[in-house]
Amino acid sequence: MLKQSQVQRYAHESGLKDLMIAEREVILTFVLQLLAEKGVLAKLAFKGGTCIRKMFLGAPGRFSTDLDFTSLTQEQPDDLILELLQAFEQPYHDIQFEIPDKGWYTTSGGLSWAVNPVYRHEWNTGGASQFEFQVSHRETPTLEAETVPQREQSYFKHLPFVPVEIRCLSLAEILAEKIRASYQRNKARDIYDLGIFASTPFDRVLVRRLVVLKLWQARDAFDPEALLAKFEDARSFDWDDLAQLVRKNQDVSRDRIVAECVNGYAFLRELSPDERTLAQDRYQRERTLWQRLSDECRAMISQKLP
Repeated sequence: MLKQSQVQRYAHESGLKDLMIAEREVILTFVLQLLAEKGVLAKLAFKGGTCIRKMFLGAPGRFSTDLDFTSLTQEQPDDLILELLQAFEQPYHDIQFEIPDKGWYTTSGGLSWAVNPVYRHEWNTGGASQFEFQVSHRETPTLEAETVPQREQSYFKHLPFVPVEIRCLSLAEILAEKIRASYQRNKARDIYDLGIFASTPFDRVLVRRLVVLKLWQARDAFDPEALLAKFEDARSFDWDDLAQLVRKNQDVSRDRIVAECVNGYAFLRELSPDERTLAQDRYQRERTLWQRLSDECRAMISQKLP
């Protein structure tokens, strides 16, 4: 583990209010390295807020305190938990990880599972610090996962390894999952992440299609007007949840974030007739249509390749 003084310097450089958020950022880098070395990550695609920061935004992104993945295999949770236990058996660069006896638990109505490994090291010996490790098995990715290098961080020069490249969901699919998350839950971190990308170039037709596909797979109808109204109202989002994850000087103005998301994601209203049909099919009767639209998403990507 890095020395406390090194993490304190990193926290200061990052404008963090809480040293332990900086410590968790570093710990998760060690976890990713360990699980890559043990072959666990070969079965998973990285996604979520930590992925956005570590793989796509780097230092400008908000901090995150957990690891989210989509399973790329049909492996049962018990088998992957056993692999995690084996990976954590021995200290890794003087960090000891453990999975509590209660084991794993299901989340999102059984569509994913998670564990909360605890850890300790030389200057954090209490054994109460933990992070969530969550794996979704609701679906296989629509688009091919991409292997991406981690974005450089100032503490990388102190690491005892070169941070590994990691297989991730494509950015379009990550954005679609963030939109789905904003539609189905009330975490301000989701709308904050979407606000960052709202005015950046990305394939809006592809992302809109992926949102419809993902909510169909979750057996949920998609109403773009309801989502945009939720953005505009903003009161349902847990803004306190976000405060500890941003730099002191980082702009977390609700009005700005709301305006970015309302304007930047208005394209979700432009559903095609097929997308509108699937968006209303919460009982999954239109499986043939879902398959065709999924195939068309993959074709959109292949047509752009050189």
